[in-house]
Amino acid sequence: MRAFRGWWGIGRRMKTTPGRLRLQVALVAAATLALLVTGAGALTSVLVTETNVHQGTVTAIVGIQRMHSWLAAADRSAANSYLSGGAELTLPQQQYEADIAAASRELEQAAEHRPAGVAASQRLESISQSLGEYTRLMDTAMVEHRVGNPDGMAALQSASNLMHENPDGILAQVEAVARLYAADLQRANVTLAVAAVALAAFAVAAIVVLGLLAWTQRFVRRRFRRRHNKRLLAATAAALVVAIGTISGAAGARGAIARSQGQYARLLELWQARSLAYDANGATSLYLISVAPDEAFQANASRLVDRPLTDDLLIAARHGDVRFDGLLADELRAASSRAERDAALRVVAAYRQFQAIDASVHAQAAAGHQSAAVTLTLGTYGAPLGLAFKSMNWGPRLGAQRDWSEGALGFAFEEFDWDLAQLTQLLQNEFDATMMSVERLLAETLGLQALSLVVAALTFSGLRPRIAEYLI
Repeated sequence: MRAFRGWWGIGRRMKTTPGRLRLQVALVAAATLALLVTGAGALTSVLVTETNVHQGTVTAIVGIQRMHSWLAAADRSAANSYLSGGAELTLPQQQYEADIAAASRELEQAAEHRPAGVAASQRLESISQSLGEYTRLMDTAMVEHRVGNPDGMAALQSASNLMHENPDGILAQVEAVARLYAADLQRANVTLAVAAVALAAFAVAAIVVLGLLAWTQRFVRRRFRRRHNKRLLAATAAALVVAIGTISGAAGARGAIARSQGQYARLLELWQARSLAYDANGATSLYLISVAPDEAFQANASRLVDRPLTDDLLIAARHGDVRFDGLLADELRAASSRAERDAALRVVAAYRQFQAIDASVHAQAAAGHQSAAVTLTLGTYGAPLGLAFKSMNWGPRLGAQRDWSEGALGFAFEEFDWDLAQLTQLLQNEFDATMMSVERLLAETLGLQALSLVVAALTFSGLRPRIAEYLI
């Protein structure tokens, strides 16, 4: 009974003017607190998640893709070195050593960061052991080849199988690590979905705050015969700024995140294309050494471009009509700027040159002209130009201004590889710029949440003089 009288007393006080004003202050304060918690919580969650994805997960995945490319490049360079006689000072041998060094650096960095935990660590340890066995087999192959021992070919075959076989080959294990890292992106998507729900709650809280402020303004105007309360009007304006600014910022960030996801997918496809190109080029050398079937080149090349490129196909592509399929065609279609499109066209044109020379190599080999095929494949390598690019995760640009009749598949491939690296770097820069714009926009929008406290403060200061009139 006493509790009932207590609640009855509170109810009676709430019916008085100062009681009503205090209630309205309390309701606005509670609603603005909900506005602050939902808005700041959601934006902080998205900002932390996107920063981790940009600086952690995606960096790790791209690093794994680079490792995959350098390993494929090492196998290609080793085959070219064996084909050139296995001497220690040939350019293919130096390229092989540079590729192995680049892959080893990526492996060390991946082992240091380990974003996917224990499972990834175990895979990386297995890759390290397999890579050690691979280099041992390749060293054996080169030594045996120099002394004219046919066992060198068996060692070369074993090393190439160790690199490419499924499901336990080195490249297959690298792909398994990439899948583990990609699982982190799925968890990030779940976090973003939860944040979207919190932002929906923020929108509801904003509507409630604006409704309470309108109700309070109406009550003050009717009870005190004041047309406007400037501080309540300022509180309403601040609430509108918070609501509109947060929703606009979240919408802008969402669009940029969607754009970055498309850029990320294309970036991975370009690294995959680079790995396939290395495999295709290496397959030609292995074919000439007779340790791989002729179909190995076609299997890799068809994933890049599904048919031989002709002048008509290239002319149509330059006018936006891409009449072939494959990873390079996908990049041409997805190019969103003139710079991207021009870079993709250069890649396709360079690949066409490489494709044409490789067809000549296969034709010479099929006709029994093994020496001519080898010369066309390796050409006359000069000084080891461009090896420094390996330390920057770039392929060397050899023979950029050469006459292709000098020979060769090697020069044509390096030109293609350079153009593909340029396109990859262009897309990487665009992805980084997009992610940085997302992080900057989210940080600015997060700072806007401080105005929620201003809303509560202005409401209190606007009603306090009216409450004080009844306390005199």
